[in-house]
Amino acid sequence: MATEKEMYELLGRALADANLRAALAEDPLRAAQSLGLDLTEEQAAGLKASDLAAAAEGLDERLSKRLL
Repeated sequence: MATEKEMYELLGRALADANLRAALAEDPLRAAQSLGLDLTEEQAAGLKASDLAAAAEGLDERLSKRLL
């Protein structure tokens, strides 16, 4: 089971990495395992249900506005 800290770190990496976002959307258990994390079925289901692409896009927009 991944800790809360590990989940936050995984989400942060996913927001910055489109390839990781895609891998998590396709197979969260395998994607996390490739990074040395063991997810529970509940954690994997939560990642699969999340729209990380939309979150990353929203983050990019907010950062662009702040940096301009």
